[in-house]
This record gives sequence, structure tokens and C-alpha cells, in this order.
Amino acid sequence: MKPVVIERQIECAADVCTLWRELTDTDRMNRMAGMRPIELTPLSDGTAARYLVKTVLGGFQVDYEELPFEWKEFESFESHRKMRSGPVLELRTRLEFAPRGEASTVTLRLTLVPRVGLLRPVVYLAATQSAGELARAIHRMDAERGVRPAGRPANLEALERAGRALEKSDGEVKDHLLAFVRDEADSKLSRIRPYELADAWGLDRTRVLSTCLEAVGAGLLDLRWDIICPSCRTASARVMKLAELPREGHCQLCELDFEMDLERAVEATFSPNPSIREIDRGPYCIGGPARTPHVYAQVVLHGGARAAIPVPTQPGRYKLFGRGGASGTVVVEEGAESEVEILAADGFVPSDVRVAPGGALVVHNQAAGDRHVKIERLAWLDAPATAHEVSLLAAFRRLFSTDILSTGTVLRIARVGLLFSDLTASTALYTRAGDASAYRLVHEHFQLLGEIVERNRGAVVKTMGDAVMAAFADELCGIDACTEMLEAFYRFRHGRELCDDVYLKLGFFVGPSYVVSANDKLDYFGQTVNIAARLQAKAESSELVTSVDVADRAKAGGKLAKLYCVEHFDASLKGLGAPLACARLRLAADVAQSVRPPADVARSIPPPRP
Repeated sequence: MKPVVIERQIECAADVCTLWRELTDTDRMNRMAGMRPIELTPLSDGTAARYLVKTVLGGFQVDYEELPFEWKEFESFESHRKMRSGPVLELRTRLEFAPRGEASTVTLRLTLVPRVGLLRPVVYLAATQSAGELARAIHRMDAERGVRPAGRPANLEALERAGRALEKSDGEVKDHLLAFVRDEADSKLSRIRPYELADAWGLDRTRVLSTCLEAVGAGLLDLRWDIICPSCRTASARVMKLAELPREGHCQLCELDFEMDLERAVEATFSPNPSIREIDRGPYCIGGPARTPHVYAQVVLHGGARAAIPVPTQPGRYKLFGRGGASGTVVVEEGAESEVEILAADGFVPSDVRVAPGGALVVHNQAAGDRHVKIERLAWLDAPATAHEVSLLAAFRRLFSTDILSTGTVLRIARVGLLFSDLTASTALYTRAGDASAYRLVHEHFQLLGEIVERNRGAVVKTMGDAVMAAFADELCGIDACTEMLEAFYRFRHGRELCDDVYLKLGFFVGPSYVVSANDKLDYFGQTVNIAARLQAKAESSELVTSVDVADRAKAGGKLAKLYCVEHFDASLKGLGAPLACARLRLAADVAQSVRPPADVARSIPPPRP
């Protein structure tokens, strides 16, 4: 059947890069073109399409299979739909970008295959109308760059109540957040990412995240947990509580099963509480380059077919990914071949290739089924507030103490910093001072250490006797907390006769761990926990013991200015097959002197070692 082809050239004022960012937000563009929301049903056959979509196009109720978008960054992108109902068999929408001085020209091409010849005039009229609507949407998006049309108006009375409930919160962040919820477009409010907002507003990420958490309690926002695919990095599923998290994740688009890692696979997002503002959540599209900005190029390969995938002009290392989890490494470097052949079946052969900048990978799909293949950047500035980071915030532990994992669920964290503290001679303290006085001192020391942990973006996991266990998403924050604890405990001992023989000692270690719910709280277990606790046992009075690796990273990060290394030593720890290279750290002499109490009460403080 001869297709109907409608083409429009749209002259735009924006440059190609700016326009690419605007027009690849296909959810927004479809909204502006007056299209209807879509309903999705997963597909599991051998075709490239992963969803069956139901919506209204050109006044007709249609069902179609949507294949993954195909694109080359800043040059073109295309959607391909195979219609199961309606007057059209296939619909392709393609946008091509060309510079025009400092401006640009966008070529819009619609290609429709009528179901029967008699419907060709109807299809032509519908295509002409759709092309006009899309062209007007492109003109409007070019003219209104950065302007987000608001949807349904906010309930100003409810918004004002929420603002009053946030009076004790960070005032600057609160004002930004209230205006954002009141004025922003529905498409941006359906998935609020706090770190993305913080970067856009030029504010500290933790401040913005903490205020968003407080805004949930104030009735302004709702908190949700998005399950993130490690390949496409989009939300493959969404739950309202941590207890609803599955043990494994699945991405329908990538046909990929993945481990439920709280550090990488679960992100905290927000949306307005319906009492504040009702929003149109859509969706209006499930693809498009804007959803996956780390993907440089993507093509669809039918069974037995070959296709050339353009590689970036920028030298570096990239990832080659094929639907189902096949992956390889692409090194773009000068002097390499301009075109490289790759066979794709269960994996890629070869799996590691080198190609010249601006060259191409010619991929031959040897499987019978269709698949999409893409080139991904390994390093991309993303802004996820991961469940791991969020769960360590004091605001989360205070406001969402019941949001814990379901009983028996064990989830992995790839990297966490764990701190254990202990007080020396505490048993003798209870004997010498009596239970009441000793308990009061221990409790005050818990308060001191807890405030330091919170200031350094960590969380106290639990206390045990006179010991504290704390966790940090950022190991350098953990080292800062250790340093501050050693300084603060010098001051804490000032004027306390009960502290004559009582000192603080610390152990800190970084590694993978597992998260569980224990005693109605999030807790950690695994070898990293054991090592951190045993390093604390190796510490002497007023010392921090950590691994040499952690100490070296802290030094490189400028975090050991107030500490000096007493010694490096190999620690034989139970459960480890080989000794662990450790560093014993104390406050530097000038730092210890600056926090030392007056001479008449300094007699019990051990001097720093030379």
C-alpha cells in the first residue's frame, strides 16, 4: 500500500542544541499538540514493541504497538507505531534538525500507511491535520522556550495552609517549592526530583530534599518510590511505601531483570498532594530522547537485520546495550577503524571494540526476534535522591519512621560508610559513679554524637550500651563526623570529673551492605558491619581506626587536615581471610591544643602523640 507522506519545514529561532532539549520532551510536545493521554498494556512477544498503547489519534480510537524511538543526538529522532485498529496500518513521525546560522530548521515528516486504499483520502486529511498541530506545537515550544504552561490551578487556600505548616522549615527552599507547585506545568509536577530542583535553584541538595520531606507532613507533597532501570534509568515501577518494594526489579522497555539495590535502583520522588493541586499525570508518551539523555543513539534491529549505529564524535568509553541485557564496551579514539562489525545474539561479539570518532558500529542481529540497541554514556550527571541517601536523613527518620521494609525483605546497598563508637572504662564508670550519674553522662554523649552525625548527613542506626552505630551515604561526610566527634569529646570532658578515665574511640569502614527492618527501624548487616565494629575494637583512647584505602580517599578529599596518622598496621580481623591494612588516626597536635580545656582540668586528657 502506497504510504501518505506529509512534510513540513519549521524555521525556529533557537539553535539546534536548545531545540533538541525542548522537542525531545515528547510528553510535553504531545500535550501541546492536543493529543490525548495513553493507556499501556505490556507486550512480551518477539517484536521490538514493549507496550500496546490505546489512545485517540485524529478523532479515531486506536490501539497500536509502539516500537522504541530511534535517534542520533542533535540530528534526528523517529517514532514508529504499528496500528492494530483504526484506518492506518503504520505511522512514523520523524523530526530532523539542521542549523541555520545561529537558528535552526526542523523538518517534520509524517508517514502513514492506510489500512485499505479507500481510506487514503481520510488518512490524508487526518495526517494533514496532525502535521499542522505538531508544527504549531513546535513553533510554540520554540517561542516559549523555558516557559511551562500551568495546568489546573492550585487551591490557593490549601497552598497557604501548607505554607503556614512549613513556617519552621527552610524559608528560602519553602518559597521556591510553594511557587513551583503553584505555577509549574503538570508534566513537571508529576515527578518532582528534589536534587534536580536544587541544582536548578542553586541551592544545597540536602536542604531541598529535607524540605520536600517536611512538605509531605505539611500536606503539600506526596512521597513515592520509583524503581529505576539501570540501563534506561527511567522509572519502571512505582510504590508508595518501602514495604511495597519487590525483591527484584523489571524494566519492560529494556526487558531486563535487576537487583533491588537501594543505592542505585530506588529513587524518592514527589508530586503535589491532590488537595493542593490536581494534575494531569498522563502519560502522553513512553519514549523519546529526553527521557534517557545519557543515550547518544538508539536503533531498532529486526530479526536477521543489520543496522549502522553512529558513535559519538567525542573520544571516550561508552556502553553498548541490547534489549534483554546484552552489553559491551565501545572505546571511541583517534586512529581506530571508522566502521566496526558486531554480531548480536545473546551477547555482542566482539564485546569490546574500538572505533574512530564519528564512525559507526554495524550491528547484525542474529536472533529471530526484534530488539533495540543503543550507545550509552558511562558518565552522566543525573540527579536521583536514592532511597539509601533519603533513609539516612534525619528528617526522613523523624517524619517517616514507619516507612520501613517488609518483614524478611533484604535489599542490597553497594556502598555505605559505617561508624561504630565506644567509651573506654564505661563499666568502671557505672561502678564508681553509680547507675544514675553514669547513665546521664552516657545519654548526654549520645546526644552529642547524634547531633554530629545529623550535621554530617548521616543517621544513627542504633545505640548499644554506650556505643553508637551510624551510617553515611558519603564516606567523606563520615570522616568529617569522626573528626568532629574527637574534637567535641575533648570539650565534652571539660569540667566532668566522671570523665577522668573515659575516652571516645571510633571505627569506620566503607563497603557493601544489606538493609533490613529490625525493631521497626532500618538496620544494616553483613561483613562491612562486622569490620567497622572490629576496627573500633582496635582503636585506643581518642583514636579513629579505619582502612588505609578509606584514609587515602579522605586525604585526597582534603578531610584529614585535622588528623594525623599514628601508624599503618595490618589488622587480623575475625572472618577475613587476610589481614586488613589499617590506619590509626588522632587529632593533630595544634587541633587538640585548640580544643583542650584549661590546664587545671586538662590533666586527664592524653596528649597527642608526636
